[in-house]
Amino acid sequence: MTEPLRAHTYNESQYYLMVTPCASCGKGPWESDTVEGPDPVEAKMVIRARCRQCKAAREFQFVCEFEMPEGDSENVNPSDEPSRIIDLGQWLSLFYLLVESASKENAPTATRRTGYRAALCLSEALKFYGDDELPPRSAFCAETSARAFSEHPENFARQK
Repeated sequence: MTEPLRAHTYNESQYYLMVTPCASCGKGPWESDTVEGPDPVEAKMVIRARCRQCKAAREFQFVCEFEMPEGDSENVNPSDEPSRIIDLGQWLSLFYLLVESASKENAPTATRRTGYRAALCLSEALKFYGDDELPPRSAFCAETSARAFSEHPENFARQK
């Protein structure tokens, strides 16, 4: 059995499913079928999901550091620490994906909510930067993100 992934919150685990490619088809995203937990003692949570493209099934195990909030919270990570399961490139991809999605929404409320989620993803991306204009190489753990940074570091420059 694999070691559970360490997510800050349930919402971070959901973003992880959006950026994790399917081992069967190489695409995604994963869509939650069922969620068990989090266990009140160990904070373990099991998410059974299906690939949107090929319908492959997979089980993801997470340990959440912060309790699942009551109601409809958008909280991703209340700490200043960057994610350990989603890297800088993946947060930026989520940001651009959500900005594009917000531009296609018909209802103003949905546009605002999706735009807010995009802003949260950008905020998570910024946690990887120190005082430097470029992030450290350690900010990239996904192969595609690391390759993009190696080939075009200027795309990851933060304007001051």
